[in-house]
Amino acid sequence: MNYEAVLAGLPDAVIAVDTALRIIFWNSAAEVLTGRSARRAGGRVLKDVFPVEAPVVRRLMETLATGESRSEPESIVDTTDNRQLPVSVVTAPLFARDGSVEAAVAVLRDLSRIRQLEGEVRRGETLAAAGRMAVGLAHEIRNPLGAIRGAVQLLSRELGPDPRLREYTDVLLTEVDRVNRIMEMLLDLARPVQLKAVPLNLHQLLERVVLLTEENARAGNVVLVRRYDPSLPPILGDEDRLLQVFHNLVRNAMDAMKGGGRLTLTTRVSLDPLFGKMDLGAGQRTMVEVLVADEGTGIPEAVRARIFDPFFTTKDRGLGLGLAICHRILEEHRGAIHVESAEGRGTVVTCFLPIAK
Repeated sequence: MNYEAVLAGLPDAVIAVDTALRIIFWNSAAEVLTGRSARRAGGRVLKDVFPVEAPVVRRLMETLATGESRSEPESIVDTTDNRQLPVSVVTAPLFARDGSVEAAVAVLRDLSRIRQLEGEVRRGETLAAAGRMAVGLAHEIRNPLGAIRGAVQLLSRELGPDPRLREYTDVLLTEVDRVNRIMEMLLDLARPVQLKAVPLNLHQLLERVVLLTEENARAGNVVLVRRYDPSLPPILGDEDRLLQVFHNLVRNAMDAMKGGGRLTLTTRVSLDPLFGKMDLGAGQRTMVEVLVADEGTGIPEAVRARIFDPFFTTKDRGLGLGLAICHRILEEHRGAIHVESAEGRGTVVTCFLPIAK
């Protein structure tokens, strides 16, 4: 058996060094993880590739010195594009025939996908908690609001046609209705979503959203760009609910580009290793991606993890429920939503939806 070929094909990064910390093996997963090719890494001293204080360097040095394995459940690897990836590190010695340590190997596992899944679970739990809170609030708030609305309507009739007094009652009625709308949005997080899932043409759905927003886009100097995959199969989804999702995402993208820019809608069959296939209860189903990309200000890294939290918003006006509801709707479709953003360079929101079989 060709053991080198086995190691080369592993999904985890495998790096081997000799006693001088010179790299003697660097598999394809290590290339993907670090952004460094095996051709450029091979033969170099490990300290020239990673910082001296990097955990993988430290652990390999300890293994070469002691002949014992070392592990680090969570560490960081710096990539060539200045990203920091969470990884687990395990090192092991390689012995010569006389029992001396002649090399050491490190196995690095990318934890970023696991962290994404953990984030999805936490967001789901947060939304569920918000939904339970909404159900309790609805009964306590909506009944008094109904009584207030009725009393204001009676008061309006009693005050007669005086425009100054009518203005006050109109304001009261408007604000009562606004609170009711907020409660309805909160209840959307709590109610079981009754999906009417049917095969849908995704491009027709997106064109309806474009039709609804193109006037505002023109006024805001936003150019709508379509990059549709013409071979995309039908998706399985609820038309009204998905319109709500895409309309919200497109509106957010336009809001992020105060001075105008390009808003790009992209569709494609997903090859994502985490979300590209989903088990819908009857076996795995291929997913498609809808990407909504803007050239706006981007989302600050400090708040990126909270964008799906109910009532969290970076806008001057807004309730902070839009993305939370989008998350809930896509979750009910057995899909997912993922956000990538860089300050000053824009944001890409990717929605994953199952194809119709």
